[in-house]
Amino acid sequence: MNETPRPPETTRSNLRRCCPDCGAPLLKRSSDCKHVLLSTTYLVCRNVVCGATFAGVDEITHRLSPPSFPNPEIKLPYAPNVIRRGVLKALGLQAQQERGHD
Repeated sequence: MNETPRPPETTRSNLRRCCPDCGAPLLKRSSDCKHVLLSTTYLVCRNVVCGATFAGVDEITHRLSPPSFPNPEIKLPYAPNVIRRGVLKALGLQAQQERGHD
């Protein structure tokens, strides 16, 4: 029985995406902005023996923290607190956010 490979847990040291075929890091070659919140991204596997290439979608779906200068045309919901704290912790930004208030 073949299991679908799971991406590694995200930490500050491994924020890169990995090739779903060989596991090597993917290199973002370019992206094409479709909307202020949406872009198509093109990736290539850094393992030259694998050589896989991919297209994907990058979408901004939630805010993690408030902007200093919000765009009045953009209405984004805030992620639930548990998700925000988990992401901020993974990015090493938890201490900065705890100084402020939710």
